[in-house]
Amino acid sequence: MGLIAPLFLLGAMAIALPVWLHRLQTQSSERKAFSSAMLLETAEQQVHVRKKLKYLLLLAARIALLALVALAFAKPFMTVAPDSMIATATGTRLVVIDTSVSMGRAGTFSQALSEGRRAIDDAPADALLQIVAADGTLHLVSELSNDKAEKRAAIAALTVSELRLDFGEMMSAIERLVVSLPPPVSVHFVSDYQASAMPVRFADLVPAGVAELTPHVVGTGQPFNWSVDYVRETANGLDVGVTGSGDRERAADLNLVLNGATTDSRGLIQTGPQVVHFDVGAYESGQNRVEVILVTDDDFQADNHWYHIVDNEPPVTIPLITLNPSGLPHTYLSAALESAGEYQVESLVGGDFDARILSRYRWVVIDDIGLVDPALEKALTDFMHAGGNLLAFAGDRAAALEVLPLSGHRHSSTSVRSQVGEFLSVGNIDTRHPALSQTEGWQSVNVSRSMPLELQDGDEVLIRLENNEAFLIERKAGAGRLLLMPANLDNHWNDLPVRPVFVSFIIEAGRYLSGISEIARTYTTGSVLPLVLTGATSGQIVDPDGNTVLSLADTTREQQIRLNKAGIYEVFTPQGETIVAANIDPLESDLRKVSQEVLDRWQDSTGGQALSANFTLDAKETETIELWQWVLLFLALVVIGESVLANTHLTVRKV
Repeated sequence: MGLIAPLFLLGAMAIALPVWLHRLQTQSSERKAFSSAMLLETAEQQVHVRKKLKYLLLLAARIALLALVALAFAKPFMTVAPDSMIATATGTRLVVIDTSVSMGRAGTFSQALSEGRRAIDDAPADALLQIVAADGTLHLVSELSNDKAEKRAAIAALTVSELRLDFGEMMSAIERLVVSLPPPVSVHFVSDYQASAMPVRFADLVPAGVAELTPHVVGTGQPFNWSVDYVRETANGLDVGVTGSGDRERAADLNLVLNGATTDSRGLIQTGPQVVHFDVGAYESGQNRVEVILVTDDDFQADNHWYHIVDNEPPVTIPLITLNPSGLPHTYLSAALESAGEYQVESLVGGDFDARILSRYRWVVIDDIGLVDPALEKALTDFMHAGGNLLAFAGDRAAALEVLPLSGHRHSSTSVRSQVGEFLSVGNIDTRHPALSQTEGWQSVNVSRSMPLELQDGDEVLIRLENNEAFLIERKAGAGRLLLMPANLDNHWNDLPVRPVFVSFIIEAGRYLSGISEIARTYTTGSVLPLVLTGATSGQIVDPDGNTVLSLADTTREQQIRLNKAGIYEVFTPQGETIVAANIDPLESDLRKVSQEVLDRWQDSTGGQALSANFTLDAKETETIELWQWVLLFLALVVIGESVLANTHLTVRKV
């Protein structure tokens, strides 16, 4: 039992107030009628006022009320041992089996299963047992019980995964797990104890609540291994990083497979790190699948494959609606869009094209929103309500209008003003917005002429000038959205088009409005791929084995997938097919072990936290129950009781 804020108990001194009030009753002298007091002699008589407590039950209620208020503010609590923390003589034995990629080395995992069974057989008969597989995360593979036959069967069902294990993260997860296990908890960890799995801080290896750590080292001896470390694109082909370690007399062949066909091969003899170059004449249009394969009889086969995607997609066509294809705004926008090689501009002259073709595109650019006539406005409105997006700028035509088409923003012709010899700078920028997060240099833009707009409900101002005028506005329109910049791009109103930030802004705005973020093509197994990066919220995802990871129904609930297998994942969406590659972490190819000195230090550090059978629960092993809610409940009851008693005793009785 304790108090979180004991100083509030000083408030209980206020109980003196009702005690004092209840003693204020004063007896008055009894007066009787008398004919005349003029002949009586004056005399002084000392009167003793007798005071006593009255309405004792009401007094007790008021004292209790004040005491409970003080106690509630002091927040009493009590600590109890949770049911799962009841100590037993033998406690719990946690058998942790390393199932990371490196355990796939020849003969290593079979040794690990044998060591796991031995840890089960050596456990006391009444000890509780739990089997855990450890790779990127902890996996409970059995129920907590002392059934050794069940635990041996659980170990026999384990397989090696394609994920990397970090010992520090594993021990943090074990620390969270042991809180729910009957103490004392001993951990038997079966692993190849890779040095590359060690955390930066040694302290991360020592979990609280673990009484003893017993290491079981498997995979002894000096292994021989070839590994593919990376694939890098060059101007005329691919560079492949490989490493050979161990027996120098054992060779390997390195094969390049492009879109399912072996196109080249290299023989490897000398071990150690090296770079092998493959010339690639030309890639197919679209997404090219690259697989690099080491053919060798080394001791570790899992790292002999590397998957890579070469994106050779043709530029995406972007319609640019304009009235003057040779004008400066059109020129600046076209140059910026085509600079990254992602987009190809298609000029559409306002009023001279069939607006029905808009449905072919994801987003559209307008160099002057003032050119939009009623027919085009209806077509673009329908386009946005159907999910299309629009990037629009103002211009001389927009400046001559009182109400801007599409957005409905109002301004007057006099509101377009010019500051002679003066410039406005950009003030606030929402750098969290996807269209602006990767852009820099807005503060260098000089604005000599602006178009103040009357903001409307639903407007989100992404950029403001230093005088607080909106310089970039976003608003939703049905399922689509509109990005509006009330600025002319003819280099007269401002110098934005000739600033480097203009190109990055146009590219990032295009990626944002197209719904596709810049997506990496190669991941490490265990990484998470958000589905939104592929430009869709629904679709089907197929793993390297051909199994459906997410169906159409799943993608409406789960917006990301974990890439747990090495190979190529296919993502099918209404917008098309996207493929990404996943490879095992190169750190798993480093089969060097933790030194015996470090292993002994790790074991000794964990053993120093051992608990005896008659242990005492500390703050981390107890459950705290706060009682102030119950105090408030009693306080409410006392308030009701005090009101009833006060009405009973203090009401004026009429005779």
